[in-house]
Amino acid sequence: MFPREVSGFGMKKFLVPDGCDLLTAGALPVAYGTSHVALVHRAQLGPGQVLLVLGAAGGVGLSAVQIGKVCGAIVIAVARGAEKVQFLKSLGVDHVVDLSKDNITESVKEFLKARKLKGVDVLYDPVGGKPTKESMKLLKWGAKILVIGFASGEIPVIPANIALVKNWTIHGLYWGSYKINQPDVLEDSLKELLSWLARGLITLNISHTYRLSEANLAFAAIKERKAIGKVMIAFDDHSTVRSKI
Repeated sequence: MFPREVSGFGMKKFLVPDGCDLLTAGALPVAYGTSHVALVHRAQLGPGQVLLVLGAAGGVGLSAVQIGKVCGAIVIAVARGAEKVQFLKSLGVDHVVDLSKDNITESVKEFLKARKLKGVDVLYDPVGGKPTKESMKLLKWGAKILVIGFASGEIPVIPANIALVKNWTIHGLYWGSYKINQPDVLEDSLKELLSWLARGLITLNISHTYRLSEANLAFAAIKERKAIGKVMIAFDDHSTVRSKI
């Protein structure tokens, strides 16, 4: 039996909803917490706004896609490969760009034109590199850029002159630093996420689960782009703690 509580980085404990095992709950705070604080607290994403998510099939990307839908946004997801594209479509994403065959700028422009939309309101970027550069061509006046990470290994350059002319707002988001500076934000965020999880508004996809002794395999799954959602390391027999959601 596992304790029916979850906490993150020393925060107070919260009860885990019925039907949610501890492994799944453990996947919630950092990935979903990052996206929730970024989209809800910082970007204040609202209904009808256009959200573009890079790396949408990864841990934080998948959480951003789901939170975007909960917020009522029009969600555009960028991923690579037919399996990931199909999974994202199953979540109700409005448009998916398959990087294995599509160009981000061209594909998204076609979608925006068909829907009579002026551009992207919020860019969620855990990738960096070339995808960021292409995505900036799609941002409308007053857009918000959420800098989440650099999975591509390349830190992008966001031209300050364009940000000035187009009145862009650039938000850096490091979830862990809120524990020191604004812990109440993290606690409120986790409460809302657990509420959404209990109501079925979000689901956590555990792509791979490994024992601690198999940590190298966990990193390999991420590096080789095999994961859809979270890769977890369980400190017990992972056959007994595998996600039921």
